[in-house]
Amino acid sequence: MNVLIADDDSVSRHFLEYYLQKWGYEVTAAHDGAEAWRLFEGGSFPMVITDWMMPEMDGAGLLRHIRTSKRPGYVYAILLTARSEKQDLVEGMEAGADDFLTKPFDRDELRARLRAGERIIRLEHHLRETQAALIQNEQLASLGRLAAGVAHEINNPISFVMNNIAVLRRDVQIALKMLDTYGEGRDALSRAEPELAARLARLDEETDLAYVRENLDRMFDSTAEGLRRIRAIVQNLRDFARLGEAQFKEVDLGTALESTLETLRHELDQKALCVTTDFQPSPPVACHPGKINQMFFNILLNAIQASARDGLLEVRTRPEQMSAVLVEIEDHGCGISPEHLPHIFDPFFTTKPVGEGTGLGLSVSYRVVRDHGGSLEVESRAGLGSLFRIRLPLEPPKTCQSS
Repeated sequence: MNVLIADDDSVSRHFLEYYLQKWGYEVTAAHDGAEAWRLFEGGSFPMVITDWMMPEMDGAGLLRHIRTSKRPGYVYAILLTARSEKQDLVEGMEAGADDFLTKPFDRDELRARLRAGERIIRLEHHLRETQAALIQNEQLASLGRLAAGVAHEINNPISFVMNNIAVLRRDVQIALKMLDTYGEGRDALSRAEPELAARLARLDEETDLAYVRENLDRMFDSTAEGLRRIRAIVQNLRDFARLGEAQFKEVDLGTALESTLETLRHELDQKALCVTTDFQPSPPVACHPGKINQMFFNILLNAIQASARDGLLEVRTRPEQMSAVLVEIEDHGCGISPEHLPHIFDPFFTTKPVGEGTGLGLSVSYRVVRDHGGSLEVESRAGLGSLFRIRLPLEPPKTCQSS
């Protein structure tokens, strides 16, 4: 765990560094509050130990800056002070202190307070993960219910229309044959009823019957194809959500990725992205299909949003030593800045404007992969793109299946 220390007393700062490093902490030290704030802005520190009285910016001022910052995750703050009056303690807590340590500090007391802080940080992180998972699971359940309802409401009228199109096509062909038969008696009709024959000739010209004959089959074919595509879209949405599949099933990840890409077809077309896929033959993976599809959806959508128009999106799968399947999703878009990269899997962390992102997608994806006994890694360079690498074991641990 990374700990930021701020203390202008070199002896006290040296002892803090020595003990914390001895106990396995990664330590960054600052000589005063102003320097500590600059370090905090450029790093990731879940725990801060700061002296109260310091030049430029005191400990209370540092804590106020930290509490008003929009950094993800909770920062546990310990305030070092020789003050012990009730008013001083209240002031420190109002500034944002979680705990106090009296100077000169006792080594055992310092370690006990650090451990208490670690417990708080772990509990807070677990709470955020659980909250994110609950929100995302409810969204997935809502999507599944919506997909089932849409499929039921759309499939029935689509069936009616497709049957009627087939009957109409048959009857129109019969009607055209009847018109051909009538056409064979056109000369006789012209002699017997010239006015009626002239009216029929005008109607033939106005309706452009020749064009209808030439294009009728094509129009019926395109109409039937459009209806089949609507039915396929609805079925694909149901396959993607898979609300009823709560148990582990064997799933081909290439097929799951193809289904998810079709679900995102509108977003892909809007940016005119070129998608290349390389799905090497791989054994099926035992998993929760709905959760895996949701994880793929989140990462693919993130890649689409990061890509520029007419960009390239690459999706690959391959087996790994017959014990896992590796999935790689690579975009060539804006990439992730170094200061944001350590936080992309934190719950509710987002760089999008308010209202455009919840900060849940990648966090929940990370949790889904972890809960399946796999790993999710990312490589990214600002301005060049990002590569998400997902490893899923063929058989997740028993604890994952039971959970």
